[in-house]
Amino acid sequence: MSGSQVFSLIMIVLLVSGTAVGVALFVRRQRYVKALRDRGWTFVGSPAFESVARLSNPPFGMGFKRSPDDQITGLTSSGRPFQVIEYASEYWKGWVGMVTLSRRLPELWVTGGQTGPRAGVSATMVPVPPQLGAGWAVGVQDPVFAQEVLSGQLCIGLLTLAGGQPGVNLSIDGDQLVVLDPPRKDPELLAPWLDQLAALADAIDALPLDRWIQPPREPRLSFYQHPEWYWIGQDDSLLQSTPANRGGHAHRTSDVIRGRDGDGPPFVAFTHHWETTRTESSTDSEGRTTTRTVTDYHSEAILGFELPAFMPRLEVAYSGGGISFESKAFNDDFCVRADDHKFAYDVIHPRTMEFLMAIRPAPFRITGNWVWFQVPRHDHQTIGRCSYFIRDFLSRIPRFVWKNLGLQDSPYPQA
Repeated sequence: MSGSQVFSLIMIVLLVSGTAVGVALFVRRQRYVKALRDRGWTFVGSPAFESVARLSNPPFGMGFKRSPDDQITGLTSSGRPFQVIEYASEYWKGWVGMVTLSRRLPELWVTGGQTGPRAGVSATMVPVPPQLGAGWAVGVQDPVFAQEVLSGQLCIGLLTLAGGQPGVNLSIDGDQLVVLDPPRKDPELLAPWLDQLAALADAIDALPLDRWIQPPREPRLSFYQHPEWYWIGQDDSLLQSTPANRGGHAHRTSDVIRGRDGDGPPFVAFTHHWETTRTESSTDSEGRTTTRTVTDYHSEAILGFELPAFMPRLEVAYSGGGISFESKAFNDDFCVRADDHKFAYDVIHPRTMEFLMAIRPAPFRITGNWVWFQVPRHDHQTIGRCSYFIRDFLSRIPRFVWKNLGLQDSPYPQA
């Protein structure tokens, strides 16, 4: 048998084997879906984003690319609505199970067993109820809420849930009680697991927690702990009003977000994409020269905050140089440039210098009624850090400076 015949035979065997595996997987999936539907549950292979739009706590509420996949919905044996869904973002991929609570409540995090803290969570760790014992952790925004919600009945339910799996990673996300890594592969195991989750929800619903009810959220792409951020997606008109690179061609925007944090200044943030072309020449061994056109693809992160008054130009960067201040340590580390030196001295006084040296923000510049940051990437953590920083920075500007700018008082009182 020739070499080509051997190769052809190998390819045929691989093709037949691959087809057999594909058929087996298809049959197995169809049996799985039938087992779910026989229980009266619904299976959706490609659910819409609305299936997770009301969720905003990690693993939801993180990143710009969010993809729900296989979804199982139905009622537990006690009649409580549930959802089990596959979910992926830039930060996490896996399965999540949840049941619906009767009220929208503040976020709460409980982990036990072999599970660690959930990625992306920002919470205050509080003492664990003695009923849970060692190996558990509780995080919350308000410790008083944790004291009221972690009843003895709920602790018993958590221990029961942990007894049937390696660990528990549970949270309250609005009106959903969410747990990672449900036993979704086997409907015979998933059904009692969901009943255990429903029992936890029963324990929470039975508590007098009405004073903790949270306002409803719009069903949209939301961001963890940033309720006033809004996803827009694409808005190429921003390229005319922001300091985007003007070179090249094929300019476009992506992942546009607008919003604000509390009483801080509103912002716009996005990624700017564009292309440039260049000609490359090469000469072969026989002296013949050829040319070709090469396209290079570029991107940059744009992040700006709108100010309530027009300000003189002021730039804050690093590496020293620029205007000299009374602090040598500050001068050695920071480079401040301004059109109006008096304005710079008024704004960057000794307390603000200490603040800048402690925080070390991304370089920024004030131009007119905007503050533009020089950031290496476009993600919601970077936006959040800059948002909280600029609000604190502006609150340190003296009142007389704001009055000189035409305002009656500081629009950002110090906390």
